[in-house]
Amino acid sequence: MVPLVRWTETNHHRSEPYLDEADLDYWFALSPMDPIPLRSAIQLLRILARNHGPDIGVRIVDQASVAEIGFIGAVALGARTPIEALQRLSFAMPLHSSHETFRVGIEGEQVRISHSLNLPLDDESLHAIHVLLISMLQQVVRFTGQQPPLLRKVEMMPHPQVGLSHIARTFGDRLHVSDSRELTVEIDLSVAQVPYQTVARDRTANPHLRRIPPLAENHSLAASVRPVIAAMLHGGEPTIERIAGAYGGSVRSLQRRLSEEGTSYTEQLDLVRRDLVLSHLDGEEDASLSELSERLGYSAQSALTRAVRRLTGLTPSQLAERSL
Repeated sequence: MVPLVRWTETNHHRSEPYLDEADLDYWFALSPMDPIPLRSAIQLLRILARNHGPDIGVRIVDQASVAEIGFIGAVALGARTPIEALQRLSFAMPLHSSHETFRVGIEGEQVRISHSLNLPLDDESLHAIHVLLISMLQQVVRFTGQQPPLLRKVEMMPHPQVGLSHIARTFGDRLHVSDSRELTVEIDLSVAQVPYQTVARDRTANPHLRRIPPLAENHSLAASVRPVIAAMLHGGEPTIERIAGAYGGSVRSLQRRLSEEGTSYTEQLDLVRRDLVLSHLDGEEDASLSELSERLGYSAQSALTRAVRRLTGLTPSQLAERSL
């Protein structure tokens, strides 16, 4: 998200309308490690591509430093060579995205990278993702001081109208149409083993992978719904329609899936609010009760008090006293 929003603002475009259209109006209130719905992030990228051209991914990455190109950049700054960065990224991807697969292998003198998304996407969105990702991968290798083109072969989804011609200037004749919907990239091993320059190897900029919180404690839909509810609460109580939109299905389908897991949207909303109340009152976050009411989407502090008593059996003041 950071490189997308930074490009928008740096080029004198207001990011708020784009974030609103992608149902990410709450994004500025989140911390860097807070998860967001993958579908919403993809929608934002597609919106930018439609408004500023299908090569937007190239321009976003060209304008950003490695430190600014999000998760991939953070991993690269903790590695000594591109191949090490790619292998670290393959290991860390499950902590970064719940529906994304990133594999790295060495076949003879080539490094082979494959990337896929486990959710249905239109061709335009998938092309935008592929353009952004291959631009990031090239930038990770370029950080060694080598000059592009640095990717030996790329098989990717073409744009439904312009194909691959709009990015040929950046990647040359290495571009090919994928027979599947999977992105595959080959890099010469000799290129991927070139050490990063000394200034690039800043371990302090890279969070330790073991400290990255899991996206969900299990593989249930409820576990995925809760962090989305927590994020959306920054803008008031989210409707079940918004959660269904992030889920990628109808309200009825969402309700049915949650019911099969023995829960409901209302119950998950209550659980999120209870956990947020407890974390605030335990001193993990410094906020007044009025601020906490706003954070949890309640219209007034009295509504918070009633809800906390219903969820915990105690008032906020009683909970605060217990934590002392």
